Amino acid sequence: MYEVFARHGTEPVRHVGSVRATSPEEAGVFAYTLYDERGWSELFVVRRDRLVRVVEPQ
Repeated sequence: MYEVFARHGTEPVRHVGSVRATSPEEAGVFAYTLYDERGWSELFVVRRDRLVRVVEPQ
């Protein structure tokens, strides 16, 4: 699983969704296809298991 983050213009980067893929390249294609409705200025994918949790849910 990959989490998808994007930025529009000068807005902060925000989480826009997730995709299931077998490689970062495939995740990028899926993310662009599924989440490019706003014409983001930047689009990122990050493997879910690479995210670092800073605050645990209570």
